[in-house]
Amino acid sequence: MQKDPFIVLGVDSSVTQSELYEAYKKQRDKYVDKRFQPGAEGAEACERLDEIEIAYREADEMLKTRFYVSNFDNSHKEIDDLIRAGKIDDAQKALDSTMERDAEWHFLQSMVYYRRKWHNDAREQLKAAVEMEPNNVKYTEALKNFDAKTNEKANYNAHRTHVYQEGPQERSYRGENYAADNGRAACTPCNVCSSLICADCCCECMGGDLISCC
Repeated sequence: MQKDPFIVLGVDSSVTQSELYEAYKKQRDKYVDKRFQPGAEGAEACERLDEIEIAYREADEMLKTRFYVSNFDNSHKEIDDLIRAGKIDDAQKALDSTMERDAEWHFLQSMVYYRRKWHNDAREQLKAAVEMEPNNVKYTEALKNFDAKTNEKANYNAHRTHVYQEGPQERSYRGENYAADNGRAACTPCNVCSSLICADCCCECMGGDLISCC
């Protein structure tokens, strides 16, 4: 017997689509790491994840059939105004109440997700808008700028990680004047020569000769 998708996700059938999505993410997070466990535990987690994915798609489609905004062009502006005013919850409710999902709807949903700092979800919605209208400069430029900003942040974090590592190879990139931890000085050409001369003097005192030219 097929399970009620709303029961699977642990929500009432009167939820909004944003509430449904949050419930879906909450349920999915319970099992996403357990799927890598060996044996029955991992297999059960995979089954539960499949069940949750199917339930979310079915519940989402059911909610879409309940609402329709007749003048969608006007609703675009109203939602955009709500986002610009920082009324993210109200903007999400307006998006949820819209049955027609064109490219602008996905673009506006991307803006809402971005304001909530759900960056991966924001990019997916923005990508959907571009796929629906690939010649729309607003959408393509927004996706381009989004990816550029994401890459810039990733490169910055990678640079910080490299700088603060303390392995011998990483220290070599800091230049000859780098002083290592615990008071150890950097190894420069002068340090090498001084060490060799001292070693030669010791050898000569003991009857040997490390450096024959001096």
